[in-house]
Amino acid sequence: MRIRWFLAGAAAGVALGAGTAIATHVPQLDPNTVPVGFFATHNDVANFQIHPIARAVRHHRADVMVAHTHLGPNEATPWHTHPGPAIVTVVSGSLSYQDAHGHRCRTVTYQAGHGFMDRGFGHVHRGIAGPDGAHFYTTYVVPSGSPTHIIPAGPPRGCS
Repeated sequence: MRIRWFLAGAAAGVALGAGTAIATHVPQLDPNTVPVGFFATHNDVANFQIHPIARAVRHHRADVMVAHTHLGPNEATPWHTHPGPAIVTVVSGSLSYQDAHGHRCRTVTYQAGHGFMDRGFGHVHRGIAGPDGAHFYTTYVVPSGSPTHIIPAGPPRGCS
């Protein structure tokens, strides 16, 4: 009987430890070091869809992360996807969103004050900063317990 309790306790400890590891896969800023206020206001977000957000929510729960990213002049992110939708708001410079549509590579550029929504769930894309670089905020909405918010991928067919 004691062995069963020990094994049950050990299993619970492993499960709780794994949950903590999953929940802390990205560093969080100390809120005392971040100024209070809006990071972006009234940005016009293109391609906003409710379906990918609803798909990420399971049992009325989802993991939400907000990240500030800076890319230098003409710097590109690697090709990637997300386990759920990502809402991007450009706050300085410009950011080009590149993906494949009908096996042809397409690029749409967003200036500061604008943004876009990537639907995630395997949709491969990358971002490319303009000549002055780019600062942007991304809000990720992913299924609870997702091990990461970015999944590396190769370029989609039609893009290099």
